Amino acid sequence: MSLTLITRLVLTAACALAVAAVTSAAARANDSPGCYSMALTALTGPKGADAMIDVSPAPGCAAVHMLKKVQVKTFERDGSLADVDNRDDVRAPGGGATLELGQVESGRRVEADVLVQPGGTGRTYVVRKAATTRLRPDLHVIAVYAPPQTTTARSFDVVVDLVEQNRETGAVASVALMLGPTPLAEPVEVSMSPGEETSVKFAGVTLSGAVRSQLSVFVTGATPAETDTTNNDGATTVDVTEHELVGSNVLVPSLGGYGAQFNQHVYAPITNLPASSFPNLETTVKALEPQLVRIFYNEDFEEGPHAVRFNPANMPSFVRTVQLAQEAGATINITYHAVGDARLSPGPHMQRFAAVLEDLVETRGFTNIRWVTVGNEPNTPGAALTLPQWHALYLALHNELVARGLREHIRIMGGDLIESAGARDHELWFKYMTENMLDIIDAYSEHIYWSYFQVPAGTVGRFEFRLRDVRKLVVDDTLAEKRRPSFIMEFGVRGQATAPGKPTLVNAYYEDGSEMRRTNIAAFQQLWFNIASAQLGFTGTSKWDLYWGNYDFSSPGNQVYWMVNPTQEDRWEVFPTYHALRLMLQTTERGWEIVRVDPWQRDDWDPVVADEPEKEMTAYLGPSGQTTVIGLDTNGRLLNTTSAETSHYSLGGLPPGTRFNLALWNAAGDGQNTISEIVTTNDAGVARFEVPLHAAFALTTVAVS
Repeated sequence: MSLTLITRLVLTAACALAVAAVTSAAARANDSPGCYSMALTALTGPKGADAMIDVSPAPGCAAVHMLKKVQVKTFERDGSLADVDNRDDVRAPGGGATLELGQVESGRRVEADVLVQPGGTGRTYVVRKAATTRLRPDLHVIAVYAPPQTTTARSFDVVVDLVEQNRETGAVASVALMLGPTPLAEPVEVSMSPGEETSVKFAGVTLSGAVRSQLSVFVTGATPAETDTTNNDGATTVDVTEHELVGSNVLVPSLGGYGAQFNQHVYAPITNLPASSFPNLETTVKALEPQLVRIFYNEDFEEGPHAVRFNPANMPSFVRTVQLAQEAGATINITYHAVGDARLSPGPHMQRFAAVLEDLVETRGFTNIRWVTVGNEPNTPGAALTLPQWHALYLALHNELVARGLREHIRIMGGDLIESAGARDHELWFKYMTENMLDIIDAYSEHIYWSYFQVPAGTVGRFEFRLRDVRKLVVDDTLAEKRRPSFIMEFGVRGQATAPGKPTLVNAYYEDGSEMRRTNIAAFQQLWFNIASAQLGFTGTSKWDLYWGNYDFSSPGNQVYWMVNPTQEDRWEVFPTYHALRLMLQTTERGWEIVRVDPWQRDDWDPVVADEPEKEMTAYLGPSGQTTVIGLDTNGRLLNTTSAETSHYSLGGLPPGTRFNLALWNAAGDGQNTISEIVTTNDAGVARFEVPLHAAFALTTVAVS
């Protein structure tokens, strides 16, 4: 007899004996079939199959904690018996027990006969159940989705796609989102049917570190246990930055430009410069490449007759100044300076002014004259100009320009207002303008000055307050149909009036006794001012002023703000503010969009909310994909020397894989501009770079020199 046959006979005999034993016990059991019921589940996988038995008592029946006898049969695919497993006294806390069956394929029949004897003595009960083996679940992380780039100030959602891929058994599991060992959110419980695909969302996730971060997802604690846990995790990378360019948030649809005031009397006898100095001045002015220039027209000086102010050489100086601005490529604003006489007879004076404009544009071809303003700081206390007189001047000029066919070419800028501290009557003048003059006003303008020490931490600095206050006036408190492009047509940083061993001169000196206009701190703050004006939606600015000269006979005692200074060698030296402004002018162009750089919070725009020192940036987009971001760290706002400290910048929202030039102002503390390096954005559109605390930067796709 063969060994195989002997084995079969032994197995058959054992099965017969086991079946007889259970049958005999069942025959002796009380016939109470409704007292207990049984659920049977059979799950299999690479590590083997398990039969999971769950015996439940009916109401009034004793709880089950031990199974007296258990017989489990497994069958082949053709229905023949494959194996019989008999066990005695199987522990079953709460009626549940799991028996290992060894290697059993999916789809095989399993039968279980269970003898229950509550308490271990007395009556016994038999319950039977059959099941088909199923594969254990296999939960697989398909993908993890998150934005490729975000900021430390913005929350985002993480979505995890899961699938139960064995398609025979569902499961309940926990899904966790982690940054290294740190949970980023509460775990999410997920219940999945066989073969189900589902998504789990972790909402409102924030990351505090401005670094490239890997987010990991883990599926754990699956019930029933899975066949494979090696596919229970996934990951994605999020590049976290401190700031982000938001191209869809357009602050200014068309940049009006940055520039400065040109003194119209630089060529006149009142300034009295040698003619040999003019070529170098003109070269220096054109090298700045100003985008927006303001020039005074003072009728008393330029045309007379006035016994003291008029000089026949003044008008040629005025014309030559306009020509210089034209050749420099700037958009030109001509401001009718003094209105003392004109306010009493607006018609004749505005007729004469319009004739000058017509000559400049039509005869001389100075077509860059695109703006005109009537009255410099008309709301100055004691100026004796009334609101109706102001209105009459503007209306007279408007009518003259219409009559000459120039009104479409030359737009009218209304305002040039000052706050008039204490009275704050710029609000009254602005209200009058918006209620009575909007049919002839195309833009608004304001003037802002501040002392260099009026930028303390933990409060609203003077120029920040003024900018925010004007923005509130022209935007928040004004109906949309009354809004106009808004300009700051004069601004400057003031110093102190006294310095040891030097004559008293209002606003002239830095605390170390040097001239305020020569300092790096003046340049830094005025560059910051331009950045802040862009952030608040101002269309353009014109600094007071570009080069030294005498506007009138009081100028020698009140002119302290210029950026270009004559020397004894017929040359003109430039101050740090010239270079700081040139950084902006070289990397932006008129007509570009100004767009927001986030984060943008209440302390960035509210006139009464303190803005702590921080990195400040604004961005410009050209029509052909040109991109420029200009910024600085206002922790350097009071530095006139170098600092060993650097500011680390991380900026998202840029075009990916793009080369940017990093140009710096004052990198070495010398007030000059330099090209630092090439910064290439990564695949998430992120640029990272460092800038000395005392410096400012322009990150740009534009070629710079």
